[in-house]
Amino acid sequence: MIWANAMVLGIGAMLLSLPIILHFMMQPKPKVLSFPALKFVRQHEISNRSRMRLRHLLLLLLRCLLILLMAAALAGPSVASRNFGQWLTIGGLGCTSLVVGLALAVAYYGTRKRNGLLISALATLLLGQLLFGGYSIIRLISSDSPQLIGDSQAPVAAVILIDTSPRMDYQINGKKNLEKAREMGIWLAEQLPSSSDVCVLATDGDQPFYSVDVGAAKKRIETLDTSYESSFIPESLSIGLKLLKDSELERKELYVITDLTRRGWTGGETSTVLKQLKDNEDIAAFVIDVGTNEPQDFSIGGLFLEENTITTASPIEINTEITRIGDAAQRNVVMKIEQPDDQGIRPAMRDGKVLVPKKFWQLSKQVDIRADSQTPVQFQYPGPLPQGVHHGTVEIIGEDGLKVDNTRYFTVDVRPAWDVLVLHPDNVNPGNLVDLLAPYRELEKGTAIYRCTVAKQSDVSKYDLDDFQAIFLLDPKPLNQGLWQDLEQYVAQGGGLAIFLGHNAAIQGGVDPSFLTTTAEKLLTGKITRQWRRKQDNPLYLSPDNFSNPILEPFRDREDAVPWGDHPVLNHWEITPDGLANELPTETVVRYSTGLPAVISRTLGQGRVLIMTTPITDPPRPTDRALPWNYLFTGYCWPAWKLVGKISEYVVQSSYEKLNIDVGQTGVLRNDIRKYPDSYRVFTPRTEQSPTKIVSIDNTVKYRFTNTPGQYRLRGQRGETVLRGFSVNLEPAETDLTRIDPVEIDEVLGFERYQLARERNQIQRQQGTARVGQEFYPILLIMLAVTLIVEHLMSNRFYSS
Repeated sequence: MIWANAMVLGIGAMLLSLPIILHFMMQPKPKVLSFPALKFVRQHEISNRSRMRLRHLLLLLLRCLLILLMAAALAGPSVASRNFGQWLTIGGLGCTSLVVGLALAVAYYGTRKRNGLLISALATLLLGQLLFGGYSIIRLISSDSPQLIGDSQAPVAAVILIDTSPRMDYQINGKKNLEKAREMGIWLAEQLPSSSDVCVLATDGDQPFYSVDVGAAKKRIETLDTSYESSFIPESLSIGLKLLKDSELERKELYVITDLTRRGWTGGETSTVLKQLKDNEDIAAFVIDVGTNEPQDFSIGGLFLEENTITTASPIEINTEITRIGDAAQRNVVMKIEQPDDQGIRPAMRDGKVLVPKKFWQLSKQVDIRADSQTPVQFQYPGPLPQGVHHGTVEIIGEDGLKVDNTRYFTVDVRPAWDVLVLHPDNVNPGNLVDLLAPYRELEKGTAIYRCTVAKQSDVSKYDLDDFQAIFLLDPKPLNQGLWQDLEQYVAQGGGLAIFLGHNAAIQGGVDPSFLTTTAEKLLTGKITRQWRRKQDNPLYLSPDNFSNPILEPFRDREDAVPWGDHPVLNHWEITPDGLANELPTETVVRYSTGLPAVISRTLGQGRVLIMTTPITDPPRPTDRALPWNYLFTGYCWPAWKLVGKISEYVVQSSYEKLNIDVGQTGVLRNDIRKYPDSYRVFTPRTEQSPTKIVSIDNTVKYRFTNTPGQYRLRGQRGETVLRGFSVNLEPAETDLTRIDPVEIDEVLGFERYQLARERNQIQRQQGTARVGQEFYPILLIMLAVTLIVEHLMSNRFYSS
């Protein structure tokens, strides 16, 4: 039994003596009178005195009971077990029924002249109490798990979910929210009965389990740290609720300790959590806020680099924005680029720590940051930079509550221009492609990222194909079988091949047989079946329908705004897929408005081949034909320029390298073992972590353990030290400190289905309310009312005469 106000019970006990004292003090004193000794009068006096004594004792009992019930109601008694509370309720009703029954007996037998109204009222009260008590007993007996003993220290099945997202690193007065959460979690664990089942759950994706004891749970809480791959709170809640549901303990409690930022609550299956809590009403849920009502923060948004791979003469241009939560302020923003280590030994492990280069090229800007808004910032480092991989940062200098979003990381690969071979027949002008890959202005400045070797198709034997990263075949004429085989071997070893089919593949209205050989079809992704011509009433143009391929990245944010229809296609080849699509990854990148393939890619060995079924070299007014095959490069033809530019990046596989990725993504670097080492040691941003070894598979190195923002450095040996790497950043949304509205929490947990608290005393009060189980205040008031009615009726009727 738990008493909310035990002192009131003590005061009630003292007041209980008051009616007893008054009863004896107010007894009338006998008076001596001279009166004849009348025998019958004296007998009547003795009889009346006996009846009055019984009535006085009954009224004394009722009045003592009134004071007792009033004191008990104000003391707030309760028990943890609902079933035991029902038995106590039945017992209380039984006592009240006994009092009513006693009063009924006195009213019926204690007077010669019976009062019908009094007897009827008492009988009705007694019958109602007996019926209610009988119903309660039947309901209790039919319960699935009757329990007749209550215990305020009964064990609890508890899940303590602690938010470990990067936002919990926000600090005020030198104390992080995560530290507050750990302290709160330890305190909660200490409040639980020693034999409780406690699961400490975090938003770090770990599987839930019950700790051996409360002490083990506290140690688990002490070791919790920030997780940069933090899951959403509803996802972790769903896991914790499943664990509680399976517990055999009667008491079940769920605690969520978080900073109440919106980002943590707006992902995952919120409807699942809502249903779980609705289906398990015995689980008491608490949300504990350790955050700040009005956070102040500076943060750097995502870094946008024009190119990840540049030449030595190219500048590094970075665009970003500074986001401010709070008042306007001024901050110094710095871009740093690491200088290569003079001795060539870093990164290296020394005395248990990773050593990295300490010298930088840097630019600095003083930025006036507007209140509660975003302020754009641009950096451009003119160069030149030496060849190799360069790591850098953009950083806000100054004090801030959340440090993790004050720095963003980037990596660029400075290398010679990509060597590409452009092959064309005599009747094809390669000018469009060459101007796109290596514009004259960029060639003059030395910033062109492609170095084009232009040759006639008939002169291909003069060149070693392995000297080039990619080969472009522009509207090729028939190729001999030997050249098809050389191209197949070139692609399989890691080269890139782009073939733009046109009118030169035709012969006498059909397709030249040299394009129908087994090797040719393997490279062309299938069999060329026929030439498709636009019909007068059926417009024909490029019409992408799936923008997942990196070739279509420039069009993703403006799918409906690209004027493909302004650049019609008059002719194209139709290719029927071969039977190798299951063995060799093949994808239709772009379709025509008719649904037929326009651009097809295939991975062959270590390289890529890309087919476009209409040419990019036809002039608007060809001299050898009446009409061109398309008008892709007429008028304002930016879609075609963007498309061909991305096709070029795709075949040289520059876009295949992931130099700047988000936390949790896999770092992927192309690794041609003819030029690069076959294995590397990886140095992570955790400077105390020893480097791990990775090996090249299929001319690719991959590293997937990117759970910390920063630079990941690869060091290998191929005659000399080879340094490579990539950068990892948090998504800007992961550090958004915008607070969630309680209404939004209701959508996850349910309206009035949880208790929200900030202070420990609030938790104690709400926790006590959830644990005490059956409260007796309402039933005590009913018993008080019944006793008061009986006392009133009895006192009035006993002394009516």
